[in-house]
Amino acid sequence: MPPSVALESRAATLALPEPAPVVAGLWFGSVPITETGAFPPAAQSHCWIYLTLNAEIALSLRANPSLQNLVANPRARISVDGQWLWWALRRKYPAQALKKLSGSDLIYELAAHGAANGRRLLLLGSTPELNAAAVLRLRERHPGLAVAGFAPPNFGLGDDSAEDRVVQGALEAIAAFRPDYVVLGLGAEKEQRLAARLAPAVDGRVTGVLCFGGAIDMASGEVRRAPRWMQRGGVEALYRVWEQPARLPRLLRALRVLPPLLLGRY
Repeated sequence: MPPSVALESRAATLALPEPAPVVAGLWFGSVPITETGAFPPAAQSHCWIYLTLNAEIALSLRANPSLQNLVANPRARISVDGQWLWWALRRKYPAQALKKLSGSDLIYELAAHGAANGRRLLLLGSTPELNAAAVLRLRERHPGLAVAGFAPPNFGLGDDSAEDRVVQGALEAIAAFRPDYVVLGLGAEKEQRLAARLAPAVDGRVTGVLCFGGAIDMASGEVRRAPRWMQRGGVEALYRVWEQPARLPRLLRALRVLPPLLLGRY
C-alpha cells in the first residue's frame, strides 16, 4: 500500500496517578514534561514519540491504559499544549523557562527544519483530501521540503483487525517514502496507540513519530486556527467550537480541568 503523495472525574480532582520519583524535571501530575523549548528533539538510538499534553489528554489519563503506557515509555517526549496547562505549570515552576509547544504550531517548525536540513516528512492521517492539501501547502511554504502523505482508512477503537491493517499500511508507506519524521493526525487515542506500535518497528529508520492531533487538518488550510490574541488569551477552544460545533462536548469535558488547576492540584 504506497503512500498517497499529493500531486503528489469530577471537577474537584484531576484523577492522575501519583508521579514516580525523579531527580529533576517538570511534572504535570504523573506526566513528565520533557520538552520545554527546543524542537525537534535530537535523534536517538531509538525512534522517539512526541506527545503534546493538553487538558483533554490529561483528563483521559486514568481511563486510558494506552496513554498511561505511552507516558511511561522511555521513548516519550512530552511538551505542554494548551494555554491553561501552560499557565498552571508556569505558576508551579516560576523559575523554569517553559514554552507552549502545540502540534498546530510545531508542524510548521518541523517542515522548516526538514527543508533546511534535508529531512523527509510523512503526514499520516486525516482524510485523503485534507492530507493531500496539507502536503501541497507545506511544499509551497517550505520549498525543497520532501513531504508526502498517507491517509489510512478510519477504524474504531477496539477493532483490532482494522487497527492491524492501518499499522501495516502505515509501515508500508514508511518503507516506501523513507521519512525521518512521521506526523500522526488520527485523533488522540488512536494516534497514541499507533505511535506505540509504530515506533519500535521503525527503529533505525525514523527519528521520531509525532502525535499532533488536528495539525494536519489545520495545515491543509481547510480548518482555520484561532487568531493569536485568542490563543494567548486561553480561549482558542471557543473559536474551534465556533468553527466546528461538533467539538462542543469535547470543550465541556475539558472544562473539568479548571478547578484542579485553580486549586493547584496538579
